[in-house]
Amino acid sequence: MRLFRSGRGFTLIELLVVIAIIAVLISLLLPAVQAARESARRMHCSNNLKQIGISLHNYHESLNSFPPGWISRSDSSGENAGPGWCWSALSLPFCEQSALYSAININRPVESPDNLTARRTSLSICCCPTDAYLQPTFTVVDATTSSTSLGTPICDVSSSNYVGVFGTGDPSDFPGRDFGNGSFFRNRSVSLRDYLDGTSNTLAVGERSQNLSRATWTGAVTGAAVPITNLQSEEGLDPEGGDALVVAHTGEIDGPNAIPAHADQFWALHPGGAMFLYADGSVRLIKSRRPLSVFQALATRAGGEVVSDSDY
Repeated sequence: MRLFRSGRGFTLIELLVVIAIIAVLISLLLPAVQAARESARRMHCSNNLKQIGISLHNYHESLNSFPPGWISRSDSSGENAGPGWCWSALSLPFCEQSALYSAININRPVESPDNLTARRTSLSICCCPTDAYLQPTFTVVDATTSSTSLGTPICDVSSSNYVGVFGTGDPSDFPGRDFGNGSFFRNRSVSLRDYLDGTSNTLAVGERSQNLSRATWTGAVTGAAVPITNLQSEEGLDPEGGDALVVAHTGEIDGPNAIPAHADQFWALHPGGAMFLYADGSVRLIKSRRPLSVFQALATRAGGEVVSDSDY
């Protein structure tokens, strides 16, 4: 007579217990994985800014100043009349992008057909990996843009997540756009000797995530406006002038990541704050919504303020 030995499997309750344990382990592990990924993305962003800092200092070494915020003639009302190329475009030869710089007709406007290929070229050094809203290129629109509708398209340009620090004033005001108290403003250059507050205490370049508004490494396109993007439903958010494509200011509320924000301010999607390049080439995280007085003190090059490291 044959004897058959019956195998014993898992009961339904045992399977449910195992599944529940696995779910608990995943829920415990997932935040750690996400935190590790964000840490890597933040390090990538920091490295981008460090490379930008190196290119700016190489520019300074060659020309005894940093590049101007953007170069543009002004019309009778003080508005930009082109060509508009900005600090990041002017520093291309100093960050191993000499070929791209040579492709630019610097005396022709950014929006000129002559500069189509150059202005649509994407630069990885200008892209923060944390910004899920980043588009490689976007369409610049004109000043008929409102808070609810886009204006007439002007041209397509390549995107950037990094804008120059104009200071505390509004970069679209005239004549204020030519006399910023930060690092980058129209048609004028700042040298290291102008940082009376110290280069290690002054911001030079900061982040702008494109869920707030678009930015580009190319320049301030003639006649452009910069609309709010995904945060458009917030009250008090209005388009800004084309200068906001390349620079930002501290605004009038605690920042960065001020609420409500405007299209020409600093914004980032890193948990807790935004990454900034200082004028000495170092990179640090500024916590979200620091007191306005502290943020403005860091953004000005010669304000005479005293700021402690613990303040930001």
